[in-house]
Amino acid sequence: MRTPVILVGVDGSAGSEAALRWALRESARFGARVEAVLAYHREQAFAPATSMGLHPYGERPQQHPARELHAAVEQARADVPGAPDVAETVVAGDAAEHLAEASRHAELLVIGTHGRGALAQAVLGGVAAKCLRHAQCPVVVIPPHAVK
Repeated sequence: MRTPVILVGVDGSAGSEAALRWALRESARFGARVEAVLAYHREQAFAPATSMGLHPYGERPQQHPARELHAAVEQARADVPGAPDVAETVVAGDAAEHLAEASRHAELLVIGTHGRGALAQAVLGGVAAKCLRHAQCPVVVIPPHAVK
């Protein structure tokens, strides 16, 4: 018999952190395995020369996506007593497309919202809306303030 899978979209937002904690708690109830997926868009490899020595992409270099995902997973596991190990996957491309495709082998897809006002929550963000339309399993949407 196959172990059930709870798939979680992680993007570093408070909503995705809440979704990951929720999934970790639920995994214990169902004996499920948790898979965390972070999708990112590749930045151009060449940074154009700039005047005045300013870095064109801001002051702080961005952390590698795999490290960012691992840090989020470790923080969530520390927040949830008895949390199981989490499979971590980093993919380049559109988050909604990757999550919808990965949902084919999951029993549940958990995503967070960014919670930017009542209208944004009612309509949901682009990734959440696409996942609700295209996922191949049930979808749970967690607001950022829901789980700590």
